[in-house]
Amino acid sequence: MEYLTVHDFVWINNAITGKVNPYDYFALEACMAAQYRYGNSHDVPVQAAELLGKLLNVNPFEDGNLRTTLISVLSFLNVNGYATTQGEAELAQTIRAVATGSLTAPDAIKAISAPASESLSTTLALRRLITLECNTHAAALQHLADGD
Repeated sequence: MEYLTVHDFVWINNAITGKVNPYDYFALEACMAAQYRYGNSHDVPVQAAELLGKLLNVNPFEDGNLRTTLISVLSFLNVNGYATTQGEAELAQTIRAVATGSLTAPDAIKAISAPASESLSTTLALRRLITLECNTHAAALQHLADGD
């Protein structure tokens, strides 16, 4: 299993918003911990749902929480063997639906991902993957920018 660190979340937020945003360190650390499933830390969809729900529940950053959540969750899923199954507009709608409470985080993970047919190269650094996710999902990030 690969996990994002607190520093990764800050880096993602900075890359997405183009600025250094104030954040609540303790809230962000709680988000980071949501990725782990102590005792059974091999259930990627469940762990991704916990991460998704926590990031949207605590909104650790002053700006860019929806976009940071999208890229963080997709990166976590992708690095752990899951592929994105929704288009850009659907991804943005799914994230907003979880944020407003009209969709549960587990249902969102089922909607946006599926086991990948091919694994990522183990030589791909997490930061390179995050950059790839940002570039690949630029349209979804644009959809989420309003009101974020």
